[in-house]
Amino acid sequence: MNRWYDKRPRLGKKLDAFKAMDQKVREPILNEIISLVKKNKPSLLTFEKALDYRFDSFRLRWYEHDPHLWLVFNVLQLADVAILELVEHYLENRHLVT
Repeated sequence: MNRWYDKRPRLGKKLDAFKAMDQKVREPILNEIISLVKKNKPSLLTFEKALDYRFDSFRLRWYEHDPHLWLVFNVLQLADVAILELVEHYLENRHLVT
């Protein structure tokens, strides 16, 4: 199965790590990702852009069961390479176990 983030294996490994991560650890990281996006590309967080976010209540992906994960994954799916690299760098510096 090809996911949008499979094109960026380093980022993909970091994003997949959220699946097994405790929510108390995950939430501050997700908040920081949203802050990075808000600072560097606020247009990704507009109401208009949210209409482009994927939501299929019949076939939820693992990250769509948590609203915060759902938001981050949708924002990143629409992000340009510069934002993806910024988030990838941030996650690598967090030394997340993958």
